[in-house]
Amino acid sequence: MPRERPQPPPFEPEWLERSLNRYLSWGLVFMIVLIGGFIAYRVREPALRRAAARAQTASYTAIGRQIFAADCASCHGRSGTGGGGAPTLNSKQFLKTTSDDQIFALVSGGVSGTAMPAWSLDYGGTLSDEQIRQVVTYLRSLEPRAPSIPTWRQGTKAR
Repeated sequence: MPRERPQPPPFEPEWLERSLNRYLSWGLVFMIVLIGGFIAYRVREPALRRAAARAQTASYTAIGRQIFAADCASCHGRSGTGGGGAPTLNSKQFLKTTSDDQIFALVSGGVSGTAMPAWSLDYGGTLSDEQIRQVVTYLRSLEPRAPSIPTWRQGTKAR
C-alpha cells in the first residue's frame, strides 16, 4: 500500500492572504473613485473653460479700453468713432472685414506712409504683445453695436 506523503504547510499564512485581499479591495475602490473623478472633470471642464474665457475677455476688454483711451483715441476718436484723419475703427465694415490677426499686425507694426506708428515693443513702440491683444479684444467688443460707416477709411465720424 502506498504511503501518504506529508503535505507541506501553505505557502502563505491565512492572515497574510486576508491582508492582501483587503489592500487589493481598497486599491480597487480607490481606482473607481479616480475614474469617477476623471469622468466628472471631463464633464465639467468645458463649462470651466468657457467661464475662464469669458472672464479673460471681460478683463482684456476693460484693460484694452484704457489703453485705447490713452494711446489711440487722440487719432481714432473716443471708442474708435473717428472724426480725425485716422480711420474709424468702430465701423461694421472695418470690424467685419478685418481679422484679429490683421488688427494685431496693424497695431504692432503701424501703417507705412501714414501717421499710424508701430506700437509693438518689437518695432520700437511702447506696447507689449499682451497689451496689443487687449486692444484688439476691446475693438472686437465694439462689433455687435458698430454702426455702418462705408467711408470708415477716411475717418468719417460715427453718429
